[in-house]
Amino acid sequence: MSGFFRRGRPDPGHNQAVRQNGRSQFSTHDVETAIEEVEQIVLEGLHEAPIAREMLELLQVGLPYLTQRDCSETAVVTGQTVARLGYLTRAAEFAMFEAELEPDADLEQALGAKLDEAERDGLSAWDAMADLAAAITAGESVDSPAEEGGPTWTLPGFDGQIRGRLRDNLLLRVQRPTDISIDDFKRIWKYGYFLCARRPV
Repeated sequence: MSGFFRRGRPDPGHNQAVRQNGRSQFSTHDVETAIEEVEQIVLEGLHEAPIAREMLELLQVGLPYLTQRDCSETAVVTGQTVARLGYLTRAAEFAMFEAELEPDADLEQALGAKLDEAERDGLSAWDAMADLAAAITAGESVDSPAEEGGPTWTLPGFDGQIRGRLRDNLLLRVQRPTDISIDDFKRIWKYGYFLCARRPV
């Protein structure tokens, strides 16, 4: 995964768009250029970037897992595509800002708790990752504002406004089945994004 994304790694000057010490430091030009480059990288990687089989399975079940309802086959396949777009967006962030992305202490603590819970219940680490990604997604608003202070805004990397723009731009590329609402689309993108909150696998 990381090898694929290094082919599209931007100029180091774009690292000004990374969140540092709770603030986003970037110019308008940096933002627009970074958004365009991430979109290109993600779309190129949609069918090329290698993703672990176990992770692909988690991405595929994301829509029915989040909505807790039966979904059409078309909806499930489309949901996997949307989840992959979210996953690859976060992977592209790691490729762009690798040196700056320190581990998120809250995320590490939450994942550790999920892993302990999974071990007690006889579940796999992959199940724990899916549970955590779903919990994070459900725990904040679909269009999370900065005042909410959710992971969309606090995870090291782009700030929440840029992440929201990337999400919306990428979702315009996917035809939405009638049995998936736009909010479902946004949530499944977030689910994929948060599955890659630590490192792409």
